[in-house]
Amino acid sequence: MKRLALVPVISAAMVAIMGTAAYASQYVAYEGPGFTGRSVVIDRCGPSNIPFHGSYKWYGDGQSGRMYNQRDTQGVMHFELPSDRNAEQRTPVGWQSIFIVC
Repeated sequence: MKRLALVPVISAAMVAIMGTAAYASQYVAYEGPGFTGRSVVIDRCGPSNIPFHGSYKWYGDGQSGRMYNQRDTQGVMHFELPSDRNAEQRTPVGWQSIFIVC
């Protein structure tokens, strides 16, 4: 009887531990140059439009980011941010959208 009670507890603990271990790459877009003003974090898989273009920080943590000069990831990919390295730019950028590859 006690053995059966432990199985759900162990399963729940493993799900909790595995859930906290998952990381995703993040693109942080800033309104102003030098990482100033309002900011937004984009970390969901797939396409996202970028609302701010003053500067950015990229935290590569497993997924790459394909950058587009048009909204809705239209046109040709302009640049790819790496899945395993961080990047940043303190000056304005022209990218209008990102596709995070998951």
